[in-house]
Amino acid sequence: MDLTVFDQLTQANADYVAGGRHRHVPVRPARKLAVLTCMDSRIDVFAVLGLDLGEAHVIRNAGGRVTADALRSLTLSAALLGTRSVIQITHTDCGVRDPEDDITTRLSDAMGRTPDRTQWHTFVDPGRALRDDAPILENWPDRPDDFGLAGYVFDVATGALEEVVAPHAVPAP
Repeated sequence: MDLTVFDQLTQANADYVAGGRHRHVPVRPARKLAVLTCMDSRIDVFAVLGLDLGEAHVIRNAGGRVTADALRSLTLSAALLGTRSVIQITHTDCGVRDPEDDITTRLSDAMGRTPDRTQWHTFVDPGRALRDDAPILENWPDRPDDFGLAGYVFDVATGALEEVVAPHAVPAP
């Protein structure tokens, strides 16, 4: 019998535990950093940013956009676990790189019905998406004083980051 993906994953976990690779790290991110990025499986966040386990919270969604749920996660991360900076990363060749109407049409075709949702936070230009989201983060009412922000586009072909929103601290209102 062929193993299901779930069988493969639980076997990998058993090997992980048996191999002694699990280690305890504090719940607070050591670098006081949150990373907001796309769910795209081509982005190895820890490798791309030179991070180790326990150094940052990673928040992922389709497109790496500042959504209500991303802000919910950032609020919890900042208020309860001490993060003081967020790096937002979009990327080239993104699966949600379409106008909203086009993605809704594509979804309707794929699903055989119109999806319940109408707002997908899609974009055509990943750099423009970062510039559009920066004011949302800057005006986020629950952010701590002097919260640091930065925005980059990850090139999936080269692995390089391109700065779009220069790192800066946002002073308290």
